[in-house]
Amino acid sequence: MQQEPLYVANRVVAIVLPSTPFVEWINAADPFPANTKITLDDARDEPSAFLIPTDSSDDPDQPGKRWIQRNWKAIFEHMLGDWYIDPDLWPRNRTIRMFREWCEIRLHPTVLDCAVTPLEYDD
Repeated sequence: MQQEPLYVANRVVAIVLPSTPFVEWINAADPFPANTKITLDDARDEPSAFLIPTDSSDDPDQPGKRWIQRNWKAIFEHMLGDWYIDPDLWPRNRTIRMFREWCEIRLHPTVLDCAVTPLEYDD
């Protein structure tokens, strides 16, 4: 670890947590209904975190919010795909309103890079 963490100036961490309607869908869409029902705590156990861009055009009180509004569909589909990879099981007519009801988003604007090695990307 570096002596002093470096502040990352152009990224925000968005943690996306499933809400109750999301968990209800997980259980209703389960192709093997004999499985144990998923609880809200289960679904939130390992939340998805997105490192998203931010710039001077962002609201200083909520950096990253505009990016989420423009890219909600990709985030929502990622979340759905984490549970069921078959898009035929996903809810139809997904809207930003549904996304907001089904997902809680926590934006964290302070990102500290504590590593000395460069970031690596994996598909």
